Amino acid sequence: MDARASFDADAIRRQVAVALAANRMPGFHYPGFLLGLKWPRIGENDLEEAMPDGALARNVDGSLNLAAFCVLLDTALATPARLKAGGGVRQATVHLHAQFTGAPLRGDAKALARFEGYAPAAQTRQLMTRGTLYAGGEAVCHASGTFVVLPAPPGVNLGPLPWQRTTEAPAPPLKRSEMNPDERAVIRACDSALKRAGQRAFIEHFWGTLPVPGADGARCSVRIGAQHGNRVGHVQGGLLFGLAAMTAQAAAPKHPQLSAVAAWYISPGQGRGLRIRSRRVHEGRSFAAVRTEIRNADGSRVLEVVSHHAA
Repeated sequence: MDARASFDADAIRRQVAVALAANRMPGFHYPGFLLGLKWPRIGENDLEEAMPDGALARNVDGSLNLAAFCVLLDTALATPARLKAGGGVRQATVHLHAQFTGAPLRGDAKALARFEGYAPAAQTRQLMTRGTLYAGGEAVCHASGTFVVLPAPPGVNLGPLPWQRTTEAPAPPLKRSEMNPDERAVIRACDSALKRAGQRAFIEHFWGTLPVPGADGARCSVRIGAQHGNRVGHVQGGLLFGLAAMTAQAAAPKHPQLSAVAAWYISPGQGRGLRIRSRRVHEGRSFAAVRTEIRNADGSRVLEVVSHHAA
């Protein structure tokens, strides 16, 4: 199947530009705007978050891209913690765990997540959350996360919270003449991804989720741009999780079913690019285990991940 036949390039360009305009408003991040994440219900301790099925976030075979799904997963788990932390603060992911059911990632996706309490810590209070994610109406993943509140960077406005916006009307797409250099770079990345889409989908080229298998694992190099950024300009945590999971999948080709992923966040993804390395540490008849490490271009460690894969 040719991915270029499965979407309207002009519609994707417009969505990329609309997300850039929305990203100028404080309170959320570019990947979330790009994917159209919404909160149909916000409770006191729990919520529902939804992601529409759209060509922009699909793989060539029509399934939901794993990196896009992981943005939903991280954002949905982080939101119940934000209900307690409040607006105007910086919240960082400490740990994520996802257990997949084996149901296919296809169709509209949603997450039901809730606040689970505080983990004991002498210095920094950790907020714990849990949730179940669905695609096409089927439960596809059970997940949990731990988050901490950090000081906001100087000069960065982190409020309001995404669901507290006073209007649901989308911002009009930015014109090239209105864009700053980082925004123009996103449009160039979009145009390049659309031209290259074919054997691999647009979103894989746009985010650089293109791992290369090797003898004992896989590698992936990502040039960081504004299309990867969170509210403070670092690589969004769910996207980091997805990059690691997709590279780990490429490292275990004989075990194509992703079973479980656990990730520990060490430092922000930032700078020129990311280097991702996945190595098989076990390969049996039924299961494989893979260890994945993400580092910044300067060598600083960003993420440590262990994943389980089934035949």
